[in-house]
Amino acid sequence: MPGIEDPDKIDVIAEDGEGNALLSIVQTGPWPTDGSERGRLKRKLGTYLRYARDGQMVQTYPSLEGKPLVIELTYEHEPPPSVLEYWRRRSQTAAREGVTLSTRALDDIVWRA
Repeated sequence: MPGIEDPDKIDVIAEDGEGNALLSIVQTGPWPTDGSERGRLKRKLGTYLRYARDGQMVQTYPSLEGKPLVIELTYEHEPPPSVLEYWRRRSQTAAREGVTLSTRALDDIVWRA
């Protein structure tokens, strides 16, 4: 998974169990400790929002048209407090735009084909 190391790539696109269009940022391994993690996540989130807003998501996956958008930060290791605070604050503005931001530990996910 690219995670925040490759902010220009979409990690996972799916329809979740509630019928939402789900875009997941999947961060495996430890978070960077050089202070760049929040900036990288911000850039990655921007990529995800553009992908959905500019119509690329629906063009590639027409079945997701009209579905509520959820962008989920999925992680193997708990994100640093600065990342969680950024995600919490950004979720407030995203909600006003009709986008839900959520978090989930990889251990909590059951993948289905």
